[in-house]
Amino acid sequence: MAVELSGIDLARVVAELNAALNDYYVNSIGSVDDVTWLIRLHHSTNPEKRLIISLNKGIWLTSYEVPTKPPDAFSAHLREYLLRGRFLKVEQPDVERLVKIWFTVDGLGRVLVAEFFGGGNLLVLDAEERILTLFRKIDVRHRRLAQGLQYVPPPPRGKNPFTAHEDILKDVASSDLEIARYLGRELALSRKYVEEVLRRADIDPKARSLNKEQSVKLRDALINLKDLIFGAESKPTILLKDGKPIDASPFKLTTYSVEDYRHTDSFIEAVDEVQTLSLLEELKKKEEEPTQRRIEELNRALEAQAKSRLELEKQAKKLREIATALRSAASESKDLPTILTTLGVEYTQSKGDYIEVKEFTEPIKIPKTSSTVSAASVIFDAAKVLESKIRAIKEAEKSLFEKKALLLTKAAKEETKPLKRIRVKKWFERYRWFYTSKGLLAVGGRDAASNTVILRRYLQEDDIVFHADIHGSPFFILKGGAEANEESIRECCEAVAAYSSAWKAELTAVDVYWIKPNQIKFTGPSGTYLPKGAFLIEGAKNWVKNVKVYAGVGLTILDEEIVVVGGPPSALKANSIAYATLVPEKGKVSETAKRVKSGLIAAVGRELGLRVKEIPLDDFIRALPNGGGKVTSINLGEQKS
Repeated sequence: MAVELSGIDLARVVAELNAALNDYYVNSIGSVDDVTWLIRLHHSTNPEKRLIISLNKGIWLTSYEVPTKPPDAFSAHLREYLLRGRFLKVEQPDVERLVKIWFTVDGLGRVLVAEFFGGGNLLVLDAEERILTLFRKIDVRHRRLAQGLQYVPPPPRGKNPFTAHEDILKDVASSDLEIARYLGRELALSRKYVEEVLRRADIDPKARSLNKEQSVKLRDALINLKDLIFGAESKPTILLKDGKPIDASPFKLTTYSVEDYRHTDSFIEAVDEVQTLSLLEELKKKEEEPTQRRIEELNRALEAQAKSRLELEKQAKKLREIATALRSAASESKDLPTILTTLGVEYTQSKGDYIEVKEFTEPIKIPKTSSTVSAASVIFDAAKVLESKIRAIKEAEKSLFEKKALLLTKAAKEETKPLKRIRVKKWFERYRWFYTSKGLLAVGGRDAASNTVILRRYLQEDDIVFHADIHGSPFFILKGGAEANEESIRECCEAVAAYSSAWKAELTAVDVYWIKPNQIKFTGPSGTYLPKGAFLIEGAKNWVKNVKVYAGVGLTILDEEIVVVGGPPSALKANSIAYATLVPEKGKVSETAKRVKSGLIAAVGRELGLRVKEIPLDDFIRALPNGGGKVTSINLGEQKS
């Protein structure tokens, strides 16, 4: 059961979004269905966030895997105006069912407006709130929305329940409406919260007037509503029915019994449980519709075939009974028409020379001069024709049953698909990483900025640091490297060489060194300046000469999920299901990624291959060195799937 988020619900969601999305960037935008979009937001150090905007359900962050459709024109417009946009804030005017999300994109202000009323709408505005693109054009008496026009907000649908207490109470006596209807009309409050406020104030929803004590209670209940929604003591709650989430509220409603609710850490989490479940059920139903429709068609066809077969079987049996009776009457001196009449067979005598037996699908004509034995033979032949048709129908039924069985199997598989939560990625997955063949974690930067983050934030005393003797080299840190053996040190050297500019230059070898953490200085001597991303290294370097420039890309099980990882082939052999080995070669990295992906799919077999197919090509691109590459081999690794 889906619920539309009310203005009150949206107010709490907006507050939580402002706290959750600081310094996030729009990474991708895709459509989920005709009125729902999924926005992925990236952060330099924090896990990815996924924002769902559904015009008939609301807005929330999801922790579940939600599929998106192939790109459409409107999604392309959203990406054009919002990709790489840095999140600034979310606003909700006067507790209306409308939110504005502010971004800055390449120094330009952008506003994403989501309206959750009247069929809903989604718009992108510029900093002056001119419409750049919109989902649905509007042309009504009080507002007109179209590309290039100034955005006009909708008329208020009710007064702000957090600020309009006194004004509302003044007019109760003159309204002559039931108090529940009056509050619903005057305040931006859904029926659920109107009933909750009245229950907490101990006021009959059907009352048409309030005494002074009731007015005070109602005012206090309205004032307390804000604390219930935003206060530190509020407990976001999911309403359950037969264990299934059906509604969410920022606090426990008084109507909830002990058995039918549970609390969550945030209101967005509660909304996610209810709305994402509803959304995925709707998507699943749409996906299953063609299968279910085909099953229904097959059922109708089978029903028709069975009806036809039973009728033909009945007729064939009766014809054989008639034919047998005719043979038994062969010794009688009666003529054929008389015998047929005696047997209860309906027939007509044509003007010609034939008797035509009635009430059978197969036309049966018997010469009038036929003996009873000859007539029996004609009727036996008619029965055989019907029996031949019965066999054909049975074959058709068998084929239909087989098709139906396949469809039912497919439907059963779809039915058992579990709701899948998004795996929260580990901190090192934002960078280049791999485990050495001895199980030590190695993490490297992708650029100057991530080099700095790794060294400043994650480098510890018992680690060691690697760098290649070439401009354009990443820094790698080997966690616990102080006790590392030669094999782990060699593998880190190979990773640094592969992900340095030596790859694009198609060098076959490069020198690499490693140092201890205390040898890195982030500031130069007094009076000197270090460029951004530069470091000062003091003391002796531990050199490893002529490190081979080659790389591997493997499939590794991490938290029960298949992930793509790049690193030295020997390390990937020990820690992957399968891996590809590559050497530098000019070409497009995307083409190399396609060859690696298809090769690994073939290597792991059909069942795992289907899972690998679902991994985005970008994951393979991110695991490769910068530039094309030649795949020299694809092998199975030692990790068990």
